Amino acid sequence: MSACDMCGKEESLVLAEVDGAELSVCSGCAKYGTIKKIVKTPSYKPRFSNKTSRPEFRLVNDFTQLIKRARDGKGMKQEEFAKFLNEKESIVTKWENGSLRPRIETARRLEKVLNLKLVEKDEKKAYEKEEKKKASSEFTLGDFIKVRKRK
Repeated sequence: MSACDMCGKEESLVLAEVDGAELSVCSGCAKYGTIKKIVKTPSYKPRFSNKTSRPEFRLVNDFTQLIKRARDGKGMKQEEFAKFLNEKESIVTKWENGSLRPRIETARRLEKVLNLKLVEKDEKKAYEKEEKKKASSEFTLGDFIKVRKRK
C-alpha cells in the first residue's frame, strides 16, 4: 500500500487531478478532484519498518576536517575529488565547510574510498530509545481510569 498525497492514509490509490496537479490520492480525497486512473501499487514489503530497532548512527564531529585532509592527502582539488566521487563540486565544498552533512550512506561510501572513520554509533539515541521503551511499559493514570461513553 502507498500513502495518499493529500492525507497520508495508507490504502489503494487513484490518480486524480486536484486543482491542476496530478496526485495519487485515496478514495476519500478523490472527491476533491477528477479521477484519471487507478494506481497500481507495488507488492513489495519495505526493507525496514518503524517497529524494528535499528542502531542509530551519526557523523563524527570533525568530519569536515577529515574529508578535507583526506582530499589534500590524495593531492586532489575539490573539482577532481567531486568527479571522483560522482558528486557535484558544490556538495563537496559544503561538506568541507560544514554547511552540509553527508547522509549516512554517503558517509559510508566516503569511508571506503578515503579509508577514514566518519560514522559512529550514536549511543545517546540508542539509550533514549531504550528509556522510552521502558517508560511505555509502565502504567499511566489513563490505564487506571475507565472512560465512559456519553449518550
